[in-house]
Amino acid sequence: MNEIFLKINQDVLVTELQQVRPDMLLVLAYFSMFCWEKKLPCIVTSVFEEVFERSTETHKEGRAVDVSVKGFGPKDIGDCIDYLNKNVGHLGAYSSSDNKQRVAIYHNVG
Repeated sequence: MNEIFLKINQDVLVTELQQVRPDMLLVLAYFSMFCWEKKLPCIVTSVFEEVFERSTETHKEGRAVDVSVKGFGPKDIGDCIDYLNKNVGHLGAYSSSDNKQRVAIYHNVG
């Protein structure tokens, strides 16, 4: 197999992925599996960089990775969030707004 399936934006360093917590790599693996099964693009867009103003420290602590959903339809996004929360939701952070534990959150950053 010569095709690269998991793509990483050029401004994301491989060493950044090596610094995230192991449980975050498991979440990324499940995201990758979802994309593979649905034939959707699988792209890591940022790890430690601030893409937009965040209310938590999850990125700085290596507990979050941003991925692109370009090429996903609204149903794909919802299905992906459900898939991740079902399979690895116990690894997620608790939301400060409703105190629910989630591993996947959709942010429309344009």
